[in-house]
Amino acid sequence: MRKREYISPALLFALTGMALLSPASFAQQPGQVLPAGSADQARPNPSTGTAASQSGAAPAGAITLKLMDVLITAYPSVTAEMQHNDNIYSTPNNKTGDRILVLTPALRLETKQAGNTFSLRMSSAIGEYQNNKSENYTNTSLGGLAGLNLGTRLRARVEAEYLDGVDPRGSTNNSLSTAPDHYRQTRGQGIFSYGAQGARGHLDLELGQVRREYLNNRATTVASDRVVDNLGATLYWRIGPKTTLLFQGKHSKIDYVLSTSTLGSIENAFLAGATWEASAKTSGTFRFGATRKDFDDSARGSSTGISWTGQVRWSPRTYSHVDLSLNRAPAETSGGVGNFIDRTSTGARWTHAWSTTFTTEAMASYLTDAYQGAARTDNTQDYGLKANYKMRRWLSFGGNYAHTIRNSDDGNFDYKRNVLMLFLNATL
Repeated sequence: MRKREYISPALLFALTGMALLSPASFAQQPGQVLPAGSADQARPNPSTGTAASQSGAAPAGAITLKLMDVLITAYPSVTAEMQHNDNIYSTPNNKTGDRILVLTPALRLETKQAGNTFSLRMSSAIGEYQNNKSENYTNTSLGGLAGLNLGTRLRARVEAEYLDGVDPRGSTNNSLSTAPDHYRQTRGQGIFSYGAQGARGHLDLELGQVRREYLNNRATTVASDRVVDNLGATLYWRIGPKTTLLFQGKHSKIDYVLSTSTLGSIENAFLAGATWEASAKTSGTFRFGATRKDFDDSARGSSTGISWTGQVRWSPRTYSHVDLSLNRAPAETSGGVGNFIDRTSTGARWTHAWSTTFTTEAMASYLTDAYQGAARTDNTQDYGLKANYKMRRWLSFGGNYAHTIRNSDDGNFDYKRNVLMLFLNATL
């Protein structure tokens, strides 16, 4: 008897996305092209909704559906990438290179009801290696977002996300196994804002949880299963037309599922800063403070360090933007190296639209991972160039080059890597 074959859900999702983007669909629903890349790049502002949800008419570049008298706006897209990675395992010597074909169908749904906005997004990145088939992966993401107006002074933003993905081999401190580490992660978050629109001050209360569980290579990944509970509050106080001070406190409890793990801890962070718009060309947010990390196991002790986070945008022209990001905060370790990572990152990105159809990006970043409790520090430099050409209203293509250098006190974790990618993006 012939064995029955089944289509995987990820492949079925990909085929559905391609069907939605068929020439017939384009002919029936003309509209504007979305930016190249994933659907997340065009995520709506939950406080305002979309033109479709406000007026009942479909915005350019979307499909409008009616379900039980509710208008739903759909944004499908498909991206195909051909990559060449000359060091897929991030090793210092005897590098292995390969070509990878990545197909990413995505779908975003939006609606607005009685001043509340709702969105649902789905995507699945399907990666196929030409030679190293054991590295093939399917990273699936499903997320929902609700922006709720609960009164003149109370608003809420509720978000949930499910991820089914992999850590590529060589991307963590775990020893190389026969297949990438496969995990499932759920995340829930609620931010509740109190204060009238336009008031001088308002208060945000945050509650959330992130849960990650690995499914294979359990000899090494069982120690990384964990649950993180977050509780925080941020007070905003406007001191000028375009300047607002903010004061933030956050409490995080990190529990590892493995009963013998000693990495469980509590983090308390206190930061203060401001958000501003100095001119039409410059805006930003910056917070500075301290974070204390106390381990459940007294043998690991505790640590207090300076923390900061900031984003600044400078727009010398309406079609040219320079974005600067600055961050320092604790991060969890892997592979039993040290107690935790004191992570500092600095990045810059220049985006320039040379015409209505041609856009380029240049980026550079520097990352320092200082392992606390271990004699190891990693310094990673990333550089990249990207070009995107909008060939049609609904079709764009381009290329991307990324160069990475990591220098570590442990020579086994030094590496250099070059990734060259060509992509094609189709939307409505």
